[in-house]
Amino acid sequence: MNRFIIPLSLLIVLLLSTITSYAQDNILWLHYFNSYKLTYKFSVDSDIGYRTDLFGQERWQYRSGIKYQATNNLQLRAGVMYVHGNSPRTEFRPYQDIIINNRINSLIISNRVRFEQQVFNNAPTNFRIRYNPTLKVPTQLGVLSIGTEPFINTNSWDEIRITSNRIYFGVSRNMMKNTMITLQYINEKTFTSSEISPFEQTHFIRLKIDHKIHPLESKSLFKRKKKR
Repeated sequence: MNRFIIPLSLLIVLLLSTITSYAQDNILWLHYFNSYKLTYKFSVDSDIGYRTDLFGQERWQYRSGIKYQATNNLQLRAGVMYVHGNSPRTEFRPYQDIIINNRINSLIISNRVRFEQQVFNNAPTNFRIRYNPTLKVPTQLGVLSIGTEPFINTNSWDEIRITSNRIYFGVSRNMMKNTMITLQYINEKTFTSSEISPFEQTHFIRLKIDHKIHPLESKSLFKRKKKR
């Protein structure tokens, strides 16, 4: 574990020093996720995120929802998210997820479809779909991942369009039995109607911690039912 922490710390310092030399479209994103198991089938998934450009721009997000393990490969989740800060509009965002995970030998293929309803003060509600396919492969360095995520507005049939797209590159390592840390680069393009500048580009460095909590792991609620 120490062989991973020291290079990771040096890399974060290097990335921070690089970000400070760029403009305000380069963002540091610190993100903590946890999954609190209620039973073998149900859990509460929550996360807290903080973004900054290191020049005063800040964004906070808080999200929580109930996840249901329908099958070994299929998960359903629904919850709410709250966003605020000195740059984004304050936002209340219900969401619903369909998550499908498959494995081909050591290759993990994950697909998440998210439906979101963005509720703003004194503004119409925005409806959109986010589709996030991701490939993950274990290596000696850690689990390498690559993914994409288009944001699709669905307010009406005439307004269905991709408003932005993210590309993800990351490496993940288990720090403890129930905790994983991920260092990720995200490139986001936001599409505009301008012919001169058809999109705006943002670069993110995200440090992500995933934490699974099993408060009743020894109880019968967490045992798989035996097939008869």
